[in-house]
Parts: sequence; C-alpha cells; structure tokens
Amino acid sequence: MKRAILQAVDGCAHHFRVTLHGHPVEFCSDEADTGEILQFLFHLQAQVVERTKEEQSSSSSPWRIAVIRSDAIWNHEADRRPIDPEGEMVGLRTYWRPDFPSEFVVLSKALTVVRHKAPFRGLTVLLNEERLFVYVRPEADDTFIPHVETLAGYLWRRALWHEGFLDLHSAMLRYRGRGAVIIGPKMAGKTSLAMHFLARGAELLGSDFGEITMTPQGTLQAKAVPHICRITPETIADNAFLYKALDTTRRDGFAYRNGPVFSHGKYEFFAPGLDLLFNRPVNITSMNVDLLIFPKFSPDTIRQRITSIDSETARARLVQSIAHDRPLADWLPFPDVLNRQDREAPRLEALGKAQLRAVQVEFGREPSLAWEDITALFDTGAG
Repeated sequence: MKRAILQAVDGCAHHFRVTLHGHPVEFCSDEADTGEILQFLFHLQAQVVERTKEEQSSSSSPWRIAVIRSDAIWNHEADRRPIDPEGEMVGLRTYWRPDFPSEFVVLSKALTVVRHKAPFRGLTVLLNEERLFVYVRPEADDTFIPHVETLAGYLWRRALWHEGFLDLHSAMLRYRGRGAVIIGPKMAGKTSLAMHFLARGAELLGSDFGEITMTPQGTLQAKAVPHICRITPETIADNAFLYKALDTTRRDGFAYRNGPVFSHGKYEFFAPGLDLLFNRPVNITSMNVDLLIFPKFSPDTIRQRITSIDSETARARLVQSIAHDRPLADWLPFPDVLNRQDREAPRLEALGKAQLRAVQVEFGREPSLAWEDITALFDTGAG
C-alpha cells in the first residue's frame, strides 16, 4: 500500500505552498480546484502560493499534505480490522481524538493509517520518514474540506509546539486594541460571549482554541491555527446581530464554500464565512494577551456580574485548563509527542509564575450584559 500511495502522490499535478507563522506546508493534489480550496481555507490567515512540481522537489523539506482519490487504495483498507495501539505506541492513542468517528488500521512510527467512515469516507495516512500526510478518498467522493484544514492544523500546531506554544481550549479575541482569552469548559458561554464581542467590533483569533506562550519579556502571546467556528442555534437566537444577519433556514450539506452549514448540531463557519457574516475583516493571526475572562453562563442570570480574580488563582486555572482540557481535534501520532507531558512541564511552570489580569463574568441572555462595564475592562491598564 505504501508504494501505491507514494506513486499516487508523485502523480499529483497541482502544487502549492501555504505558510502560517513562518511555517510552510506543501500541498499537492490531483484535483483541479485545489488552489480554490486552499485560498478559501487559508488566504485570510496564511500565504498561499502556487508552485511547480520542480519547485516543490527542489525546496527544503517541509511537511507535505497530499489529497488524492483512489478506489484501489480505499478498497484495500476499507474492510481491514481496526487495531489497538500496543507497546510504546499505546501512549499515542489519546492523540487521535477528532470530531468525527475514526479508527486505527495501521499504527507504527513509520506508518500510520486512520480510517474514516462518517461524515466522510477516507483514509488519513501519516508517513513520518517522508514527512508526508496523505488524505485518500474514494473516486466518487468530493474532498471533505474540514479534513484538509484539520491536517494542516496538526502540522502548524506541532510546529508551534516546538517553539514553546501550548494548545489552549478557549475563545481568543482582540477588543479595543487589547487581547482577551475566554477560558471555560463546555457550556460555560465562551462562544456566546465571543460572538457578543464580535457583534460589537472585536476581532477573532480563535473560537475554540489557539496557541499560547510566555514571551521572554514575561507577557502572554497567542497565535491562531485556522479552524471552523461552530455556533449553536441557541447562541444565534440570543444574539440580536447574528439573528438578524444569518439565514438559519439554509442547509448546504457539506458545500462549505457556498456558505455556513449546519453540522454536529451547530452552524459552521470558515474564516471567509465569518467575514461575510460580520461584513468586515474579522480574523487575526496573533496578539498579546492582556486579559483572561472566565465566563459563567446561566439562562437564569438577569444581571451581569464581573468579579476580579487574583493572579495566583488565574494562573492555577490557566495551567489546569492547558493540562487537562485539551481542545479537539488533537494530533495524529507523531512519535516526537510521545513524551509530550514531560516537554510541556517547564512551560506550564513558567505560566504558573505569570502576572495575569483576570475576571469572572457571570451572565445570562443578551439583555443581561452591561457593555459599559465590559468596555471598562479594556479601557483600563493591563497591569
């Protein structure tokens, strides 16, 4: 199978380089609309450049992602029995946690194959020595655009991890020139609060996760990795701007380039869709973090309450979130993340010494929010 995959990759006619935060990823595909897909996914946050096959071959060795269609390869793996990780690879089981069902059919340091059957059919193949990801799908199936974005996200998250960044499950935005990170478990109100900010002119770095690090100067910095923004119908119904701007009767299946789709019980937006929704550029790729917000949503709350959180408590809650509340989807099994927790320990220790400005915001439906008080948090110093 490996030989057949490499032969199919070598036959790809379309080649592109996509660079985010200085980290290039090479794409190749046998699809004529590859460039359109990559421009749609990444051009608002990364640089997308078409390249010849010769340019790709002569460049240094960044990671590559190939998107190919092959009934022969798919059928060869479609009915293979799934396997459980064994030996040293068992520690990698938790690093494959996508938003949709999947199963290992091959797992080794040299070759990993993951099979997907819903909501799309395909294989994810990881060839570590060749620095190559391959997304293989049956010939009759269209490219599943979210999976292309997910694979690129693995590589950029891994690259930023090597720079000292950590995944943080949060909404990240910039409002009135200051960066804020909204941290909380599911149903805490992260996305709802972030959408209220966006309706009032904020810029979005990430609706569900981003990368965070401590700079040598002792400040927090956040960087974006492109991913789908998912918004629940309840959030839309409770946000006067979204409710007016979004046609919730639309159902586009997986035609993401035609507008938002309704999937997994939420409306899904890529970056161009958010810009269209808010009728302005929304997405940013990096920011300094001036404020941590811990939301506490309850539909019974009728009046917002803002409470300051001391720096020690804020540090502990930030470290706890990074260590124990991993955002989905997590990485495929790169061998260099086997000792991930050991590598991250000193970074978490550094974050545990940061001077942080933090508040808890208790709120309910939109009328409960007092924006003059929220705005005051961003107009005061960040000390």
